[in-house]
Amino acid sequence: MNDRSEPETNGSSRMTRQERMIVALTGCSHALSHGYLLIFPAVLLLLKEEFSMGYLGLGVVGNIMTFSYGLGALPGGMIYNRFGPRKLYLLCFLGSAVVSLLIGASPGLILFTAGLSVLGALGSVYHPLANSLITSKVKKYGIALGIHGAAGNVGLAAAPILAGMIGSWLGWRHAYLLFAIPGIALAVWSIFIDMEVREIKKEDRPVEPAAQLSPPISRWAYFSIPLIVIYLMNMLHSFAYHGAILFLPAYMAKNISFQIFSWDSVAVGGMFSGIVLCIGVFGQYFGGSLGQKPGLERSVLILSAAGLPFILAMAFTRDFLLIGASLVFFFFNFALQPATNVLLAQRTTVPMRGTAFGIYFFAAFGLGSVASSFSGYIAQRFGLSWVFVGLSFTTFILIAVSYVLLKIKNRETIDAQISQITQR
Repeated sequence: MNDRSEPETNGSSRMTRQERMIVALTGCSHALSHGYLLIFPAVLLLLKEEFSMGYLGLGVVGNIMTFSYGLGALPGGMIYNRFGPRKLYLLCFLGSAVVSLLIGASPGLILFTAGLSVLGALGSVYHPLANSLITSKVKKYGIALGIHGAAGNVGLAAAPILAGMIGSWLGWRHAYLLFAIPGIALAVWSIFIDMEVREIKKEDRPVEPAAQLSPPISRWAYFSIPLIVIYLMNMLHSFAYHGAILFLPAYMAKNISFQIFSWDSVAVGGMFSGIVLCIGVFGQYFGGSLGQKPGLERSVLILSAAGLPFILAMAFTRDFLLIGASLVFFFFNFALQPATNVLLAQRTTVPMRGTAFGIYFFAAFGLGSVASSFSGYIAQRFGLSWVFVGLSFTTFILIAVSYVLLKIKNRETIDAQISQITQR
């Protein structure tokens, strides 16, 4: 019996009440998880002034936060397999709320940076937790991952707007202080959600200890050629995302000339960054819908290629053209997220998923976090607009790697057809 869980394409499309509750909780959690990371770029110009830092120094600070967000994903997947989702969830959101308060009260740059690194580490367990939970407890997990990703984009869109406004009116410290409130609220909500994950359904066979249900998983199973390619794709995709998102509010603040009420550049940059990131809601749902259809590898290649001209155009446009190019690039960028999540789920078994998603998100947030320092160096040396030129080269490499995965899939299809013919 093959215990890989493929996205269902037939039958009722309605989720059960339990599935809807899981999707609702993880969707709100996804929004806040990314929201914590987006406070930093939203108040970047205020931090630049307070700490007297250049773009490179700020990029390194952002790199530390994002790297810890990815570094913890790997043990986060293993901890998920060992202790289950509930304890991990409470650690993530109660811990993040407390650290957000401490960051807001930090007296200097060293403690501020240390707080960001801990905030990133606590948030790092979220993605392997949520993706393993969704793909294990929701039958139509392609759609669920799309909804989950779209909800995350609500946080991505709202966080820079809210943090930019709060920072502009009350100071950057208050942005961190006030963001502790929703973390506490979600932790309380999670207590009332059924998060128990069973490896098999009761009607399939009697419940037994998990160790007796399947043979031990070889560590090399996590590093098959297709999985390595998927990890690399996620790293490159996230590299472009992290590099672009870190400097997007500051870039918008400097390249949008029309006035919004009497707001200063920090509030304006945060608002337009939030507007641009709203498109991710549609991109995430679109990518999740593609995950329910055949030929996903080809769709991922097309999505990768479609974003290239628009991230390059962001470097040479202003005002409405800049907003338009940003909207299109981030639509395709966010559509890739649930699509590649489904690719990983299709090539892993349920017992593998916690660890596999941990490796996958470490590649995205840990290795991909180098984009912050890379973009900071380019911004310091050549100017903010050249950040997007540099990131376009990463997108080009992503296209090439996506093509490799498509060729692997085609080869597997041919081998399967030959095998069927020879068995007749």
